[in-house]
Amino acid sequence: MSEYNVKHLEMIQAIIERMGNNSFIIKGWSFTSIGALFAFWFSNTSMWYILLLNFCVTILFWFHDAYYLSLERQFRRLYDEVRLSDIETDFRMTPKQEEGDFLIALFRPILKYTYGLIVIATLILLIVFR
Repeated sequence: MSEYNVKHLEMIQAIIERMGNNSFIIKGWSFTSIGALFAFWFSNTSMWYILLLNFCVTILFWFHDAYYLSLERQFRRLYDEVRLSDIETDFRMTPKQEEGDFLIALFRPILKYTYGLIVIATLILLIVFR
């Protein structure tokens, strides 16, 4: 493997790490925001619209987290392409998008169970207390 290919792999790896870090930050912000909204709602359960806001915020963070996960997966594929290639690299940093990348990321078990359970719990509370 040439020195250029190694440098290209290092650049791609840095992007993969950044996507993983962004996803981690999104999870932190989402749990903080969702927890604060639940705490605010528990202090006054007659304010049902807080649950509706919590539902929307959860969906927003779920999509945002899935976006970073889908990008990370695309860059992992690009990393494998460069790693397995025998030709000199062109330093291409645009990963190939495959159809359904975002939907696959959206319903990965970690996201589906984390955000999905919050959405279901919020909907149940919204139905019961509305």
